[in-house]
Amino acid sequence: MNRRRLTPALLALLLAGCGTFQAYEGPKRPASELAIVSGSSKFSANSPLALIIRSVDERSVDVRYNSIALIPGKHRLIVDCHIGEEAGAASRHILDVDVGAGDRYGLSAQMRPGNRSCESVTLESR
Repeated sequence: MNRRRLTPALLALLLAGCGTFQAYEGPKRPASELAIVSGSSKFSANSPLALIIRSVDERSVDVRYNSIALIPGKHRLIVDCHIGEEAGAASRHILDVDVGAGDRYGLSAQMRPGNRSCESVTLESR
C-alpha cells in the first residue's frame, strides 16, 4: 500500500474514537440534563495508556465512542485499561458510579509499581 492511501486510512482510525455514545433511551437531551463520562481514544498513537469504556449498564459501547452521555443517577461501567502494546498489560475494571446532571467526568488509572499495568480505574469530576 502506498503512503497516499495509508495516511487517509490512519486518519479515519484516529477520528473514529471521538464520538459520544447516547447511553439512554429516547431523543437527544440538552447537555444540562446529562452527565458526560470520557475515557480515551481507542486508537491513540501518542499515549501508552488507553482507558476504553466497553459497556454501560450492560449495553456495549462501540469502538467509535470515547465518551458516554448518561442521565443522572447510578450506572455500572466496564472499562479496559491498556498499557502500551504488551500482551499482558490489559485489565478490565468494573465501576459503579453515581453521576449528576450537567457534570463532566474523566476516567483515571492508578498504576501498579513499574507502570506496566493498572491497579485500578476511578471516575473523577472535571
